[in-house]
Amino acid sequence: MDNYLKKSQTIHIRETRLDDLDFVIDTESAKENKKNVFQWTKDEHIKIIDNIDTLHLLIEDENNNSIGYAIVAGLRSNNKSIELRRVVINKKNKGYGSEFLRLIKEYTFEDLGYHKLWLDFFDSNKRVESLYIRNGFKRDGKLRDLYFYNNRYITMVVMSILEDEYYANKY
Repeated sequence: MDNYLKKSQTIHIRETRLDDLDFVIDTESAKENKKNVFQWTKDEHIKIIDNIDTLHLLIEDENNNSIGYAIVAGLRSNNKSIELRRVVINKKNKGYGSEFLRLIKEYTFEDLGYHKLWLDFFDSNKRVESLYIRNGFKRDGKLRDLYFYNNRYITMVVMSILEDEYYANKY
């Protein structure tokens, strides 16, 4: 049995193992995800798994089927700020994204006692922006033409939620 970072009735979150990486690569390169996710090699994912400042997480449904993955950075932050670097779920419109966000906010603010959870995403990904807004994140701004990727510039939107906002909306 796996040790879960967080668990609910609908999803389980655990650390990614090396034998999960084929699923991770397939998920980020799936047609519906590829346009909104930087494509990494297996070695790039292994570096995240081996980094003491990051968590590479596998998301499973209630039947322990892999449904997505996430990367969290800043575990050793002096600023008490966690970056949700990546979330990719391959089963859309089932509430898994919102449930993952609920659990990662709980982990950030209640388990770690951190002050801020922040993330960024491709400006072209309007669908995910509405998900983050529904889950209490506020828009911090844009980083225009931040990355040159696939022969084009990518603008990133930055959003965050602070601990007082989390607790105000939790009850």
